[in-house]
Amino acid sequence: MIMREAQKGVLSLLLEVSANPKPGNVDREHDLKNLKFEHFVLSSIAVYPIFEECEVRRGSIGRNFLKAVEVSYRVCKTNVHFGSFLLLIPLIWCRGNVSAVVGELKRTSYEDSLAVLKAFRLSRPRVMDVKEMSLKEENVERELVEKNINLYDWLSKSPKENVIARELIEGYRRSLEGSRVFLKTYEEFGSFNASTVYTYTFLLSRHLDPLIIAKHGIETAEYVRNRAKDILDNFNLDDLRSFDEELLNRDINPGSIADLTCASIYLALGDTI
Repeated sequence: MIMREAQKGVLSLLLEVSANPKPGNVDREHDLKNLKFEHFVLSSIAVYPIFEECEVRRGSIGRNFLKAVEVSYRVCKTNVHFGSFLLLIPLIWCRGNVSAVVGELKRTSYEDSLAVLKAFRLSRPRVMDVKEMSLKEENVERELVEKNINLYDWLSKSPKENVIARELIEGYRRSLEGSRVFLKTYEEFGSFNASTVYTYTFLLSRHLDPLIIAKHGIETAEYVRNRAKDILDNFNLDDLRSFDEELLNRDINPGSIADLTCASIYLALGDTI
């Protein structure tokens, strides 16, 4: 079976949110306060036409990202897939060719940057504080236009802890590693759920989550990463479920790691289906 890139994009979103247990994140057994499992399902399906436009390169990366956020927000009334869309839209635009993404981002314009800014102001995802050209700054729109700053240049100003921005300008090295882990686990167990859960835990053990940093600080993010490392050393579902319960009780949500997991699944799907 040969899947279209748009189909792979939707399936990666659905597989990620369906996987359980996935410490601190929405899954088929857990909702968060303002985010429910059904939101992710609705958002994943609603965005399919936008993914199709990306696949045939209609519009632009920035405008398609904005349209994806708009349609998701329209059906869910909350931010659901901001980070995942930011990773998947360029991948689908480049038909999974990660080596082509950086060049395409360099060919974007300030209008693409303005589209991302508009999407942020619509959905208001939690982001880290930065010193230069923050999404939260009132004058950032004027600066983007006056300095003709495209998406690549803007993302390059992000701190190293912003794994989503760094992923885009560094050629998806984290997601590529995640995809290899996904494929290896799928080969061993033949289960999409097991592959997704293990890949998520692997990525959580390797990277600090910027959403945790923004909400709880760097020390909490380091604790979560180290705890995931410990679980990975002797991987079992009981420990993972206990960790999931702890993070949910403490309102700790590694949302960016979930976004990386989506991109990892997308890159792996061509070799599994």
